[in-house]
Amino acid sequence: MRTTILCNVLLLAACAKSTSAPPSRVAVTPDAPESRAPREESLAVSGLLGTLSQQEIRGALEPKLPMFLRCVTQRRAQVDVLAGAITMRFNVAVDGSVDHVQPAESTLGDREAERCLLELAKATKFPAPHGGEAEFRWPLELPPDGDVRPPVDVPPDQALASARAELHAKCGGGPVLVTAYVDPAGSVLAAGASAPELSTPSELDCIAEGVRAFRFESPGSYVGKLSFTLP
Repeated sequence: MRTTILCNVLLLAACAKSTSAPPSRVAVTPDAPESRAPREESLAVSGLLGTLSQQEIRGALEPKLPMFLRCVTQRRAQVDVLAGAITMRFNVAVDGSVDHVQPAESTLGDREAERCLLELAKATKFPAPHGGEAEFRWPLELPPDGDVRPPVDVPPDQALASARAELHAKCGGGPVLVTAYVDPAGSVLAAGASAPELSTPSELDCIAEGVRAFRFESPGSYVGKLSFTLP
């Protein structure tokens, strides 16, 4: 049985600029299991065979919050409006190492930032799960730079529907969520990709790179942001 962990991570953009900013806070709230378990059991993350407690997960991931934020702030030199949320799916081996981690959902819109976050997550060392391998999801919110105007929300360009289908057929994999930033000329500044089902990094890289070659309608006089699914 799998139990999903939802971690609402509040990171102030100011913490990237000032060491006097208040520390980040993480609140962990597990979803209800398919069949209601006793209250004390609901406080653990169920995996394929084993479990990790909330405290064990938070103890491993919370110290990395400044590094996770740095993955985004470094990329803002190219895309200053970069912000969003990512939900990472972890599979933790019996020795506490991360066997694999992938973006189950992401609205960051930048594959480079997503890869940076996943590399940090992959290097995380957890306590050995109780009873075997453990699997869980961990959402992380990365807020915008407060000094930068947020991008304009734009709808997907339906004229590119056939191009999106061709790209998905070329790259393979299951359904993929794509988020991209578009400049006033319609060119793609950055694109990211995530998959609710298992997908390989090369498939997501292929899709993000392919979307970078798309040309959308102009969002107006400012950078736009849009999301769409493949296929």
